[in-house]
Amino acid sequence: MQSARSIAIAATALLALAVLAGATFPGGVGVATASHGHGSANFTVEPMGDRSPGAENVRYGQRVVATAGTDLETLERTTATYEAGSFASCGPGDGETFGIDRGSTRPDYEIDHDLTENVKSFTAREDLFSVEYYGEDDFGSSTHFDDGDEFVSVSTCIDNPDERGWYRIAGSTTGVTDSGDRVTFSSDSHYFWICDCEDEAEARERLGPPPSESRQTATPTPTPSASTGNGTGDGAAEGGTAGSEQASPKRATATPTATVAGGTATATGEPTDAAGDPQSGDGGDTDGASDSATGTPTGEWDDHVLETPTAAEGPGFGPAPALLAVLATVHLLRRRR
Repeated sequence: MQSARSIAIAATALLALAVLAGATFPGGVGVATASHGHGSANFTVEPMGDRSPGAENVRYGQRVVATAGTDLETLERTTATYEAGSFASCGPGDGETFGIDRGSTRPDYEIDHDLTENVKSFTAREDLFSVEYYGEDDFGSSTHFDDGDEFVSVSTCIDNPDERGWYRIAGSTTGVTDSGDRVTFSSDSHYFWICDCEDEAEARERLGPPPSESRQTATPTPTPSASTGNGTGDGAAEGGTAGSEQASPKRATATPTATVAGGTATATGEPTDAAGDPQSGDGGDTDGASDSATGTPTGEWDDHVLETPTAAEGPGFGPAPALLAVLATVHLLRRRR
């Protein structure tokens, strides 16, 4: 019995007990997915120890509050996917807390129900952690999970990603409702930062904001040049008369920041200064991407590039008219000869 309990405690490495809300399922198997908008679970991951890239056996805390619509009479399975990190070191004795805070009324990482007695088996490998729970027909004790309940877990066996950046973890929860339907809920956690930073404020300075937040893009403002008209200084105000000139927009570029598609944790790049060097000054690791976490432009930010006018735009002749003028002159000279 003690051995089974020790194995069950290792399930605290599970970071993605993600249960969503607001879905009504027909008979059979239903699957619901959503982002962190209205009606979704509040899934928070907190590296509580060393947040530096590549750190091993880090203490992680996680809490997931189920919202309206969650009604699992029997909890069957939970899975977590942390592609940039690792669960490979997780084993018996690596967990501190693993349970449920009924109604989400307790502070911090306190629980009402210890889930270790409900764990049937678990699987831990590099990027996946899965826990199977006893069902109604099994010898062990089953449990339920309802809206307002909160999964709580603290473990000491997680390896951080090798690159600094903003990350999140994908999770899923499967169970049977009181009407007999087997349903699966899945979600991604809120973003959390990994870097050699003192706090989140410094992480934001070095990494920029997490991809879930809107990025404000600078809008170039054209600056009128001095008038060459009547010398009064207001020649440009007379409906764009001759001699008025409008400056070309300055070039504004937006650097894509990596995000997560389908619950895959990926790193973000660091902002650069005017010379193109990382603001952190640690060797130019601006893409923040690793082999297991490939950065892609985020779909949540409106990245764009404002192009300056070409040589043929604005007052005067561009290169094409000038070339035609030269050819016409040569042709005319030949005819006169």
